Amino acid sequence: MRTVGELIMIVPVIMNLKGNLEMNLSARLGTTANMGELDDPKRRRKIILGNLALLQVQATVVACVAAGAVMFLSLFVPNPPSPPPSENAANSTMHLAVRATRPLPINTGLPKSGLVE
Repeated sequence: MRTVGELIMIVPVIMNLKGNLEMNLSARLGTTANMGELDDPKRRRKIILGNLALLQVQATVVACVAAGAVMFLSLFVPNPPSPPPSENAANSTMHLAVRATRPLPINTGLPKSGLVE
């Protein structure tokens, strides 16, 4: 499996972008509706298509800027080291790590926190 660190940095930006741009679109359309500019069908079609085109342009520009920023930042972030390839992957055996045992805690009878009664 391949690790893509840059993708983790750009996903929240793109997800947040969609909500912000759609709220701007709804605010613009709400303002034009309250001003009465959507009453004429020809003008309504022109305003709605213009706003949707503007939304697409804004999303494309901001996504390109976010991708450029991630590419610039990836120049300074070191890549994680890849594991060495195994010599014989088909016949390799799994090595189990032995964990050191911890000593059991000594019960003194006193509470660990709070007032001692």
